[in-house]
Amino acid sequence: MACWHNSSGLGISLSASLKRLLVLLLVILVLSSGLVAGALAASAGENLAQEAAVLEEQGQYSQAVERYAQAIPLLLDEGNTKLAEACDESSEKLFIIMGTFPYTLEEIKGLIRQTYPDATQEQIALWSSAETLHQWEYEGETHYFSDTIPNLPHRYMDLMYEDTAQQKSYREQVAKVLSIAEAQKGSGGSQYIRPAKYRGIHTLSVPRNELPQTGVLRLWLPIPINTGAQTGVVIESVTPAAWMKLPPSVDQEIGLAYFEVPLAELTDDLFIELSFVFTHHEQHFTVDPDRIGEYDKESALYKQYTAANGNTEITDEIVQMAQKIVGDERNPYFAARKLYDYIVENVIYSFMPHMVFRPRTDVAESDYVHRFQQGDCGAQSMYFTAMCRALGIPARTTGGWQLFTGEFRGHFWAEFYLPNYGWIPVDTSFGQLATYVKDISAQDRAAFIDFCFANQDSMRCVVQKDTDVPLIPPANGTVLLPMAIQMPAVEYSIPSAQLLSIVIEENWTFACEKLDNE
Repeated sequence: MACWHNSSGLGISLSASLKRLLVLLLVILVLSSGLVAGALAASAGENLAQEAAVLEEQGQYSQAVERYAQAIPLLLDEGNTKLAEACDESSEKLFIIMGTFPYTLEEIKGLIRQTYPDATQEQIALWSSAETLHQWEYEGETHYFSDTIPNLPHRYMDLMYEDTAQQKSYREQVAKVLSIAEAQKGSGGSQYIRPAKYRGIHTLSVPRNELPQTGVLRLWLPIPINTGAQTGVVIESVTPAAWMKLPPSVDQEIGLAYFEVPLAELTDDLFIELSFVFTHHEQHFTVDPDRIGEYDKESALYKQYTAANGNTEITDEIVQMAQKIVGDERNPYFAARKLYDYIVENVIYSFMPHMVFRPRTDVAESDYVHRFQQGDCGAQSMYFTAMCRALGIPARTTGGWQLFTGEFRGHFWAEFYLPNYGWIPVDTSFGQLATYVKDISAQDRAAFIDFCFANQDSMRCVVQKDTDVPLIPPANGTVLLPMAIQMPAVEYSIPSAQLLSIVIEENWTFACEKLDNE
C-alpha cells in the first residue's frame, strides 16, 4: 500500500473508494445480465481504470495518472460516467500529492545548500533527516514537502534570527500590534472598536485556449460575510452579472459568489471581475470570569460547536491532552487561556500539506497537529478548537484573509464562545510571532502574546465561520482546498483529468484597498 510515512507510521489508503466503486459496478453489471460470476468481461475503459487503481496502490503515480487519463474518454463513450468521475478524482488527487511532495532527499539537500550556502554537512544532515518532516512514499522512494525549506527557520530559530529582512518585518508587525494594544486600554467596555473599511477586487482573466471547448465551468469566489466584528459587506459590482447564479451568501456560514460559465458559448477569453467592500472592527474583550454565564447545552450553537466535524476531529488522545493541560480548571475562560498558552509555547509553526488532508484522505488536521505538535495558522486553530470542544467549550476555526501587509493573504484563527460575551478571538500562530524577534524584550513579548488572546486587530477579512463548511451550492466532487476557501474554487462538468483549478489560480488576481471610513 502506498502510504505517507512519518514517525508514527501513520498510513493513508489512496484508492479504497475507487476500488469499492469498481467492484460495485462490476457486481451490478453481472447481476443485471443474469450471468454467473466471471462470465462478463470488463470494458476497455474499466480495464484501464482497474490498471490505474492497481498502479496507484503500488505507488506508481505517474503511470496511474496516464492510465486514468486514457480510461476517462473511453468510459464516457461507454456511458460509464460514475467511474469516469471517480477516475478524474483519483487522477487529480495523485497530481496534488506529487505537486505537494515533489522533492527527493538529494533534491532537498541541494535546496538547503542553495538557500544556506554556509551550512555544514552536519547541519544539512540534521535538517534533512528530521522525522517530522512532511513526506510521502511514491515511485519507490520518499518524496518531501514543497515547503520543507521555508519550514526550517521555524524549527531552527538561529536561521530565523539570521534573516535580517525578516527580522525587520517581524519587528514592525510587533510594534504595530503593541500600539493597537496600548490604544485599546482606553476603549472602555466596548468589544468592537476602531473600524477599518476595505475594498477587495477579484479579477479572473483566462486565455480561451487554456479552457475546454464545451461543458460548464463552476466557480466559487470567496467574499466577506457579516459577523460580530465585520459589518457592512456590500457587493459593489459583478462582471458579467449573467454568470452569477445565486445571490452572494454574505449573511451565511461562508461567503461565496457562485458562477456558471457555459464554455460552448465562450468565444473570447474568460473575464470575471467582482468588487466588494466591508468594514472590520478591532476586538477588545475584557472578561469578568465570574460573570460568564452558563452554557445552554441544548442550544443549536452549543451542539454544533462542541461536536467533531471534518478536520476538527476529537480523538481520545486530544481529549486526554486537553484535560491534562487545563488540570482542575473549570472556568471556560481560564481553560481556553491555558490551551492557548500551551499551543503558543509548544506547537512548532509549520506550513502544512493541507490539500492531502481530509476529505482527500482520512487524516484530520487536528489529529495531525496533536501527533506531531506542529502546524500553521489553520492547523493550530483547528487543534485549539478540537481541545476546547473536548472540554465542552464551544469553539470554531474562523478566517479568510489577513491584511497585515496591505494585501490579502490567507489566514485563520480560532474563536471560543462565552454566553455573556459572544465569540472571543484567539490567534495562536500570530501570538508566536513575538517569539521570532531576536531582540524583543520579555515585557513586549508577553504583551504581544497576551493581546492575541481575547483581542484582535482590524486587519482581517472573515470569509467563513469555521473550516469544512460546505460550498453554496455544494460541489459535486472535491475542490482543490475544500476545508478553507481563500482562492477561487473550481469544478468542471465533464471528467477530463485536467487540473483547471491551477489554470484558474494562475490567471486570478486579488487586490486590496484600504478606504477612509465614512
